[in-house]
Amino acid sequence: MGSEFQIPGRVPERIDREAVSRYWHERFSTESYYTSGDRFEDFEPAYLAGHEARVRDFNRAYEQVEAELEARWQQQHAASSPLGWAKARLAVRRAWDEAAHLYGGGAAGNKK
Repeated sequence: MGSEFQIPGRVPERIDREAVSRYWHERFSTESYYTSGDRFEDFEPAYLAGHEARVRDFNRAYEQVEAELEARWQQQHAASSPLGWAKARLAVRRAWDEAAHLYGGGAAGNKK
């Protein structure tokens, strides 16, 4: 990701979805929730959702937005994704946490 992600406190004006996808594509098989046979393409929407939510709600704790993220996941992906919320939420949360580190070293309420 570009240098704009490394300036503490600065949130970029637009999200480079391709960069986010590349970042997670390289790491996804090392995540604790990964199981043999999982496909990145199934997790990609969850990573993007978590990352974009963190950018949008940078000053809120994950616990404050999780219900909204779940509702959005159910509305937008439940019918088309092989991932239920129970598994998708793990990727959403990882992307949320990682985006916080990329954008400024974390924020209140961001601890695992």
